[in-house]
Amino acid sequence: MSIDKWLLIGIIVFTITAFVREWLGMDVIAVATLGLLLVFDLVDVEEAVSGFSNSAVLTVMMMFVLSEGLVQSGLVTKAGYRIADLTGTSQWVASVLLLVLVGTLSGLINNTAAVSVFMPVAIHLARHFGFSPSKILMPLSFVAIFGGTCTLFGTSTNLLVNSLASESFTVFEFLPLGLVLLVVGLLYTVAVPMRYLPSRTILSSLTRQYHLSGFLTELRVPAGSRLEGRTVVEEEVSSRFHLNVLEVIRQGEKISANLRTVRIEAGDILLVRGAVEDIVAFREQFGLLLLTDVKLRDADLSDENTILAELQISPGSGLIGETLKEIDFRRRFGCFVLALNRTGEYIRDKVARVRLRPWDTLLVFGPRSRVESLYEMPGFVPLGERELKLRVSRRWWLPAGTMALVVGLSALQVLPILEAAILGTAVLLVTRSITAQQAYRSIDWTVIFLLAFILPLGTAMQRTGLAADLGQWLGEVGVARGPLVMLSLLYLATALLTSFFSNNATAVLMVPIAVDAAARLGVDAKPLLMAVAYAASASFMTPMGYQTNAMVYGPGNYRFTDYLLYGAPLTFVFWIIATLLIPILWPFG
Repeated sequence: MSIDKWLLIGIIVFTITAFVREWLGMDVIAVATLGLLLVFDLVDVEEAVSGFSNSAVLTVMMMFVLSEGLVQSGLVTKAGYRIADLTGTSQWVASVLLLVLVGTLSGLINNTAAVSVFMPVAIHLARHFGFSPSKILMPLSFVAIFGGTCTLFGTSTNLLVNSLASESFTVFEFLPLGLVLLVVGLLYTVAVPMRYLPSRTILSSLTRQYHLSGFLTELRVPAGSRLEGRTVVEEEVSSRFHLNVLEVIRQGEKISANLRTVRIEAGDILLVRGAVEDIVAFREQFGLLLLTDVKLRDADLSDENTILAELQISPGSGLIGETLKEIDFRRRFGCFVLALNRTGEYIRDKVARVRLRPWDTLLVFGPRSRVESLYEMPGFVPLGERELKLRVSRRWWLPAGTMALVVGLSALQVLPILEAAILGTAVLLVTRSITAQQAYRSIDWTVIFLLAFILPLGTAMQRTGLAADLGQWLGEVGVARGPLVMLSLLYLATALLTSFFSNNATAVLMVPIAVDAAARLGVDAKPLLMAVAYAASASFMTPMGYQTNAMVYGPGNYRFTDYLLYGAPLTFVFWIIATLLIPILWPFG
């Protein structure tokens, strides 16, 4: 084996390991991979930047914008919240209807966008019917993945395979097997995960969920205290004692707005958050009276003026990479972050110094008007219970009709999917159904840069001959045991790899192998490419394998083993179904 092949294998191992261990962000790892390819001359400059002109990358960008137009119309969210009203008191019916709706829409809009929209809806249903969100959030992610495999643009993986292969897939060519997998996946999801997933989140009390009792306490200000007549800013309570004064209770009235200017009076009760040793130091310094280390409930922290809510940081947020202290969250947004959840681990001590990542969940406390204003801000996905003023845009028909037209023109092969998507995006922007700022924010740039920077890896595999070597090995197995065995092995290898590698990066690696193996066997490449497309999206065994899995990991308070336990059987079932049906639906020739 040549030195170039060994170098490329080393780079691939590095990339996979970096993704699995999350050394850096996915897009940063992709850039590093591209840099290594250039340093070792495994691709030239033109090949390195070719991803930005790739039709799959551009199509994914346009579909993000079209999906956002549909979301902004209000139709999608309105439909989701109507489910709770229409299903009465039946938790099971409401949950199944939501999953069916998400599975269906994920074939028409990007499945990541579908999960982003319907995750708050799912949590709303859980609260409405009194069950844990962990019972429905993982199923929501799984069903969105099933639905996305039904059409060419339901998932970026299908678009990518279509772009990389010489074959030309129609919009609904994925539908026959996609529908089978959707139905089987829905039955499995309803029968197993929804029934047996543990109740990991506590609906009745966010404070209990975040284990806040040891960090919140009440302190009374006695007459004669040095704090009397002073403000928390003047005494530098935050910087000197590392404490947050959340609220001042004065004669039964809660004061939470503009605390920086409120002068403390004798008899005031301060609701304070911080480490125990800091609370003790603060109490002794000012002669305060420690009432009790109260076990606070939602009712204690929420009334008509102040509320407690959960907000998730979306990938497009401008807060990513910053700390709450650098952002000056309290002054900028007028409310407090009590706790931070990252992949199931609740971080409470020194939250202000933690650099924010996509899909971090913040437990926010503050005046109702300030907290609710965050619901509408770009970069935040509201998860906590809230009263929604659901409005459907007067011109809801325009984005809905535009999406239908894009789908129709592509399905009838009147226009290529990219051309139709560009025209559809232009219509939404020109008619102001969506603003340019909303269009920019709707695009998951991490996905775009990941695609653009990781595509040259496939080029390097072909250029060095590594793809041909792997394809030859699979071809030899296929010659000895038949193309059906080769298809089965290709699906299984792709499904396992996509659990630890991104679905799109896996597709980039496996498509050239499938094409080369088909050529050596003298069979049609389409069934092998279909195996790669479906398997690359069949990522159920890890939270990092597919973006929707990562999105629900924190809010569902899941563990890595939850995905392995409930995702592995589903992966095995899909492998068997694909092995049996792909050669029937797409014969080898």
